[in-house]
Amino acid sequence: MQKSKGIKIAALLCGAVVAITGMVLAVSHFFKGEEFYRSILIYELKGTANIEREGAGEIRAAEDLYLESGDRLTVADGSSMRLKLDDDKYAMVEENSILAIEGAGDAQDSKTRIDLVQGAITNEIQNPLSTDSTYEVNSPNSVMAVRGTIFRVEATTDEEGEACTKVSVFSGKVSMSALLADGTVGEEIYVDAGEEASCIGDSSSGSYLTEPEAIDFENLPLQALNFLMELVQRDAPVTGISQDELSGLIEEAEAWEDEEADYEEDTDEEDTGESDDSEYEDEADDTEDNSAIDNTSSSDSTNSGSTGSTGNTGNTGSTGNTRTPGSSGTTPGTNPGTTPGTNPGTTPGTNPGTAPGTNPGTNPGTASGTNPGTTPGNNPVVTQPKEFTVKFMYQGKVFATQTVEDGQCAEEPIMKPKKSGAWDFDFSTAIKKDTTIKWK
Repeated sequence: MQKSKGIKIAALLCGAVVAITGMVLAVSHFFKGEEFYRSILIYELKGTANIEREGAGEIRAAEDLYLESGDRLTVADGSSMRLKLDDDKYAMVEENSILAIEGAGDAQDSKTRIDLVQGAITNEIQNPLSTDSTYEVNSPNSVMAVRGTIFRVEATTDEEGEACTKVSVFSGKVSMSALLADGTVGEEIYVDAGEEASCIGDSSSGSYLTEPEAIDFENLPLQALNFLMELVQRDAPVTGISQDELSGLIEEAEAWEDEEADYEEDTDEEDTGESDDSEYEDEADDTEDNSAIDNTSSSDSTNSGSTGSTGNTGNTGSTGNTRTPGSSGTTPGTNPGTTPGTNPGTTPGTNPGTAPGTNPGTNPGTASGTNPGTTPGNNPVVTQPKEFTVKFMYQGKVFATQTVEDGQCAEEPIMKPKKSGAWDFDFSTAIKKDTTIKWK
């Protein structure tokens, strides 16, 4: 009997241990999800960009939108995007860039990898990374790794299809390695602050690294120069250039872009010059035709008037004693005087004076015409429709935003925060004000 009780007590104790262990594992699994959550936020967007997420399709990027690890970004021409990773890592993605971003670990033990397919990205890591943390930028032919620094990576392909990756280091130090055909890395060099180096060639056929040399700031694009200026203005440790030198380069780059824009406009005008001449010739022909008609009309009438006259004279109509063909003076003919004709004076006609017509006088009174004075015509002032902002919130954070015109309906985002649940909103409802939609 005592032995049976001992077995039961042991079984209960084992069950308790298993239950406690299960609880510990469950809690550990729950907090693991929080532990491995990385904050990747789009905190500024100029222009347009798209996000491609596996299993969710493609959506338009927006400010205050959180990204997920594995998201692929495409930044359009003339656009730029600013990213904030955790609270001390920033990245500025330039126009015409394509990249994928992966984040794992937590803020203290972070693993960040950016695969830059094309374009350029400038990174700012404000605090040195911990021993187990990593921050890498990979291009099609090379790998860059850092501990804490400010650096720019640009991936391009020349006309012959040869890949080139350039890293420019503004603060700290960056290690650069060539990517081999088997996926491993080859030789490694270190690029110090104020220097830049390149990896040239395709990884499949072999690539090589150039020796580090001083940064050629004059060849940096305007977007990169403006970002560097922001860093300098808040006392970030940018090496190799002063604020005054940066200002001068920015002015030159802006002037150069203005010249390019003017040149493109001039080129467009030259391309359309032939059609413009044709239009001018058509207008001249129309003017000559109108002049001929006016001259004919004035010779037929006793007291001819110009367009928009006082109404007592007409362009075609005569004084009444003249008729065409032979009818009496007081009987309406083809061109009578006081009786309505083709272009009478006081009677509405094709070209009346003060009466409505197709081509009213220069300053018509209150009668409406094609181009009236104070009365609305065919070109009224167009007012732009009012727009409202629709925010989609998930767990207290902005998941997505939309701009919707007054009276239109918001569109349900293609991507969803979770597989289960729904947006607490009727998407057939017309938007009449700024609206917040929450996930339930």
